[in-house]
Amino acid sequence: IALGGWTSTNYAALSCLDFPTCQGSWVPEMDFGEAFVMWRGLGVNYEYGVLEHPARTAIHVTHRIGAVVTVLYLGWLVFGLLRSGQGLAGTALLIGGLLLVQVSLGIGNVLLHLPLGVATAHNGVAALLLISLVYLNYRLWRQAY
Repeated sequence: IALGGWTSTNYAALSCLDFPTCQGSWVPEMDFGEAFVMWRGLGVNYEYGVLEHPARTAIHVTHRIGAVVTVLYLGWLVFGLLRSGQGLAGTALLIGGLLLVQVSLGIGNVLLHLPLGVATAHNGVAALLLISLVYLNYRLWRQAY
């Protein structure tokens, strides 16, 4: 979620308009030194962003890498829950389904050049995915006590 927010607020969502590559390359020109500077001083007008294209590309690619890590981890979690026999199959399927929808919306944002409806749905499903993980945590906590 943090990488998604950083991507959005730095206008980096349209830095890569193809998938699975970015700008026709697996390793496009990126500037990580500028991409993740947290403070740029007072009086800066951030409307439309202040970063050059290589920095925005670094942010976008980092968001993609974070998405892959998240999919791998949550996929592992879903399969573990399904095999656990703890009565959490419904929760596991909910998380897995939301994860698939989220990835599809993310890819759709890239390929469709960030239509408002898809971008909004991507944000909304991220919130639902977070809520479903909080719910899973609650269920596991209740089972432990």
